Amino acid sequence: MMLLLTGSVFAQDTITGWTFPVNTGGDSLNANLGTTQNKTYDLRFQWVLTATTDSTLNTITFANGASTYAASAPGWDNGMDVKFWSAKFKAANYSDFKVYSKQKSDPTGPRDFKLQWRLSSTTYADVTGGTVTLGNDWTTGVVNALPVPITGQGTSSIYIRWIMASNTSVNGGTVESAGASMIDDILITAVGATGQNEILYTNRFRVFPSLNHGTFNFTSTEPVEKISVCDMSGRTVFNTQNPSGTQQVALPGAKPGMYLLKVRFQGSNEELSTRFVVE
Repeated sequence: MMLLLTGSVFAQDTITGWTFPVNTGGDSLNANLGTTQNKTYDLRFQWVLTATTDSTLNTITFANGASTYAASAPGWDNGMDVKFWSAKFKAANYSDFKVYSKQKSDPTGPRDFKLQWRLSSTTYADVTGGTVTLGNDWTTGVVNALPVPITGQGTSSIYIRWIMASNTSVNGGTVESAGASMIDDILITAVGATGQNEILYTNRFRVFPSLNHGTFNFTSTEPVEKISVCDMSGRTVFNTQNPSGTQQVALPGAKPGMYLLKVRFQGSNEELSTRFVVE
């Protein structure tokens, strides 16, 4: 199997994600990265029916996002512990899940959210440290590498939701029906069988072509402190500090096989990695 860094994962089950690059069309709310199966799943604005069943609420529209567009919806009034954004994906044989997201609300939209997770036919559990306080901007309500204790998923679907935690609005009043809330740049990472914290879905960096002859291009939307490449035995075959945002990497004499690209962003101790293939 070949890893496609723009959406696929070298595993039986793969992850998914949303950056909302377009604001029209039948697939505009579907995951824009991931496997063919996961790209049929859409982000939803829902409300609680029972502990294990939900119902879809108002139609989602679009607003200006943190980068391109964002999912947006009004109708959050009286939504405490009831109304939420919901994302669904599959990721067998992975652990140490972490979630990234960005949220904002209009002044009369909801201010307080919390993250929860569940597997199919189970109840939601709170994510420790998953409270999110929103502002009328894309910098206040940010979730960054939040650990989610997902275990025992097998091939079951995994659900993560951002649910209203109070009826207080961004301006300190009560959430009004016309107050819109938005979500963007949902990112999910996990540790794979290699023991590395692999990028399952991201728009933070890209490697292309993912199937190459030992030369590829690396691009990043954020400043990078270090990138390195190692083979599956753990031997480092390339290493550089402070690479540019766009850089060509050459691996002279690289043997055909699977390789790990490791990335450390500036100001972070977290090292992420993803795979590519030399043919």
